Amino acid sequence: MKIIFAKDVLLANLLPVMGTVSNKNTITSLEGVLIETLGGNTVRFSTYDMNKGTRTTFEATEVIEEGSYIINAQRLMQIVKVMADGEINIEVDQKSAVTISCGNSSFTMYALNGADFPGLPELSGDRGFEINGDSLRDMIGRVMHSIAENDSRPNLCGAYFRIDGGLLQVVSCDSYTLSECSKVCEINSIGQVQQEKFSFILPGHALNEMNKILNDRKGTVSIYLARKHAILKTDGLVFFTRLIEGDYFDYQRIIPKEQTIFVKCSRERLLTGLERVLLVADEKTQGSGRNYVKIEIKGSTLTLTSTSTTGRVYDELPCRHEGEDLVIGFNCRYLINSVRVATADTLELSFRAPNQAMIIRAAEEKEDEKFFYMILPVRMSD
Repeated sequence: MKIIFAKDVLLANLLPVMGTVSNKNTITSLEGVLIETLGGNTVRFSTYDMNKGTRTTFEATEVIEEGSYIINAQRLMQIVKVMADGEINIEVDQKSAVTISCGNSSFTMYALNGADFPGLPELSGDRGFEINGDSLRDMIGRVMHSIAENDSRPNLCGAYFRIDGGLLQVVSCDSYTLSECSKVCEINSIGQVQQEKFSFILPGHALNEMNKILNDRKGTVSIYLARKHAILKTDGLVFFTRLIEGDYFDYQRIIPKEQTIFVKCSRERLLTGLERVLLVADEKTQGSGRNYVKIEIKGSTLTLTSTSTTGRVYDELPCRHEGEDLVIGFNCRYLINSVRVATADTLELSFRAPNQAMIIRAAEEKEDEKFFYMILPVRMSD
């Protein structure tokens, strides 16, 4: 195999597939990128970690000799980055020795036969939808912080998507916080089976990679749903991931329905106050049970305080307050994560009691875009 690439084109198609290279697998081929020629000057890169994978198909400068080989992805990326700008040659001989050269510089390494790459799942589905990539990325970003990283309940390690006509709703919950966002946007059904309603759960690790892809590629994206996989297609790139099987839990039943204390305040002012508090209420020491942000609501003032072995912090901000006065504590990091992605100038915080969850909404909700964040309090020692 012998292929000539422009460096910028090579990097532009190598970068998107790096996120699905396996670094913790005993199968050597999963640490590599499968490079295949498809006729003419068309080349395809594939990576796969047995849970998710990425493919890019593009035109090289010239395919001199066709072939299919697996090259260690991390090593290839390191080499390409330090090569001079211009044309980069990748050549694999009959003994699977790889030569990567540009101008007077060259590197040698070894490749595996392309036949050793694990079989990919069927990258097609009979039902799916098209949606603006920016809208999808925005919704994912608003709930990522509430996805559990490790939990005995697999559904909590992903985000629940529900589509009903032109309404997209995304939900996540990690047992301490719950995020629900909805947005009215243009969604078109595609595939052999035409339908307007979809629901599925995507794993958190896949959503990280999906967001990177959506950030680099603008316009409409297509998402197909197969029996066990979701497939995203856009502009010569295919990303696929296993779905989390089963139904999402009935999260509506855990949401407090009768809040009695309501506070409205500036989102920006609350966020800057919490960031100051975090300097003392460091999450690394929160396991001691002593370090948290204490919120005291009294009259038209909301006070933030925290005390730890490193010091004490105090901050207060104006607010509009309805209901009784309240003192309540929260994990500062959890609270910051929700306030940071809440897209409103003024927030409404609602409470019922010091041992019950707080709800964050926009003080003035839009008709076509809504968010809802729930955060459980911590037990305070004072």
